Amino acid sequence: MNRHIIYIGMGSNLPEGEQMLLWARQRLSEMLDGELRFSSVLRTEPINFPSPLPFTNQVARATTGLTATEIQQRLKSLEREAGRKPEDKACGIVRLDLDLLCFDGRVLKVEDWQRPYIVSSRQELDQ
Repeated sequence: MNRHIIYIGMGSNLPEGEQMLLWARQRLSEMLDGELRFSSVLRTEPINFPSPLPFTNQVARATTGLTATEIQQRLKSLEREAGRKPEDKACGIVRLDLDLLCFDGRVLKVEDWQRPYIVSSRQELDQ
């Protein structure tokens, strides 16, 4: 089976954002079938977002046999399981955001990939 190196961006702007990320870490550990590491948790100000609530962010680096499509489907499923609803974003609420940022060196979310907190988290994970 081919092993793929992936990076997943994780974030929440709820006051209990750290608990949301803890839940996400546990669920990702169950979902992924290979090595999994997490960066430090960082608090950041919102970027191009209507709400002033700060975000709690983290990046995961993993190896997996899953395809990019399978990972993306599972991430969306986890967001829904965490209580995320389509109408929340319009209200400035992000319960849990899980994005496949990079798959085997192919950057899927270019704008996110270049954000300073993602860059520093990647550097931490790649050491």
